[in-house]
Amino acid sequence: MRGRWLVVCSLAAASYLASVSVASPASNPPARRGFWIGFGGGYGSARATCDACGAGKRENGGLGYLNLGGTLGDRLLVGGEINGWSKEQEGVTLNLYNVLATLTIYPRPSSNFFLKVGGGGAFLDTDIHEGSKTTTVDLGNGVGLLAGAGYDFRVWTKASLTLGVNFWYGRKFESDAFAGTWNQNVVAVTLGITFH
Repeated sequence: MRGRWLVVCSLAAASYLASVSVASPASNPPARRGFWIGFGGGYGSARATCDACGAGKRENGGLGYLNLGGTLGDRLLVGGEINGWSKEQEGVTLNLYNVLATLTIYPRPSSNFFLKVGGGGAFLDTDIHEGSKTTTVDLGNGVGLLAGAGYDFRVWTKASLTLGVNFWYGRKFESDAFAGTWNQNVVAVTLGITFH
């Protein structure tokens, strides 16, 4: 239930931001040229299931991201992105990652609202904490996908505070003797800074 509430509120916020502008294009026009890089963090609702562990319930936890790339035009950015979500509970930390190639599309060149899609790899592991010792169990990798939307709040000609709402998905199709197959998904709300 909390996961659905997070999705509804996130989509409502993204829709609102798409219709509101912090500054008029004439007073603070978007500058999308050349290399760009961004990073930030946020909060996400995640669910992971696997053959070895069964179906898990949705869990809330912290996350972070790093992205960078180049500009193909005033409406299109191409790049790479690393996302990570983590939560510790009862001595075990679940870690979900995606490493993706992305396309970021600005439907209107004069707007700071964007849509984003991506594809690449998904990874899942757990850290088991026993006193001062931590053992990491790698559960393998699979296919990762991302879809999202966001808004760049220009704070300077070459820098923006970037609010984003993303859905990550990952799936391991090939079974092995230990973990079997698994799938994961994260609904993420992030705030970061992007340098253009």
